[in-house]
Amino acid sequence: MSEPLTVTTPTDTDIVLTREFDAPRRLVFDALTKPELVTRWYGARGWNVTECYVDLRIGGTWRFVSHGPDGARMVQSGAYRMIEPPELLVYTEVFDDQSYEGQTLITHELSERADRTTLTTTARYASRQARDTVLRYPMRRGVGESFDRLTDLLELLKNGDRDMNWTLEVILVPVADLDRAKDFYAGKLGFNVDHDTTVSDEVRVIQLTPPGSGCSIVLGKGIGNTMSPGSLQGVQLVVADLHKARAQLLDNGVDVSDIQIVAENPSPQPDPLDNVGFLYFSDPDGNSWAVQQISTRG
Repeated sequence: MSEPLTVTTPTDTDIVLTREFDAPRRLVFDALTKPELVTRWYGARGWNVTECYVDLRIGGTWRFVSHGPDGARMVQSGAYRMIEPPELLVYTEVFDDQSYEGQTLITHELSERADRTTLTTTARYASRQARDTVLRYPMRRGVGESFDRLTDLLELLKNGDRDMNWTLEVILVPVADLDRAKDFYAGKLGFNVDHDTTVSDEVRVIQLTPPGSGCSIVLGKGIGNTMSPGSLQGVQLVVADLHKARAQLLDNGVDVSDIQIVAENPSPQPDPLDNVGFLYFSDPDGNSWAVQQISTRG
């Protein structure tokens, strides 16, 4: 059973969240500040941090990019004001697509007793109106689910992380023309362009992420990829509605197959295409993709 999350509003601009964790505060502080840990718990169920940058020093910046259901994307960032491991962390926060004014000042205070940590987080908003806007969101549920994920991670860390997660992050896609491929994946498939970085005349890296995916693809030159253009076969995407996906691909000019049912569905309800329905298409270089319908997951 998870520990309760307490939410209070002691002032016109503050929201205070308190949660106890069965772990020493050094582990909780690490989970708040180390990118390799943040990506494993931060966000409500269905949301995942796909990019995490942390420059943990006074004046250093941080930036999280998260993807969620139905292709939703969220970007938040800020700068560190106070860092006193493992008991205090203070930083600013602002969202790229924010519905309220000003920066928020986030203060994490960690107290420990008998190897249990109480995390008290104060979010101080620029105005009462900004704070009230946040309170109208399902904040308690989102933070509670995120802290439940943190609880699971802390249990693994306490036990030496023997049940470590292995997260697939990037697939290299071999192409001959980077700009043509970028136009296909971003313009026709709707992948988000995370970055397009030119290091030199010989080195360029383009990272793109399918909406709602925790895994990205990379197009590049000079990065040691020895695969021939078009040699990547059978990479698979999953969608909730195969008919809608096919219509979107056709509208965007993608040469896509008809819907194919590859096996008998043992559970045809609520949708007979679930798990057994597929589409197929290729990029301009011949790298092939499959699209499977899975509208629910057990």
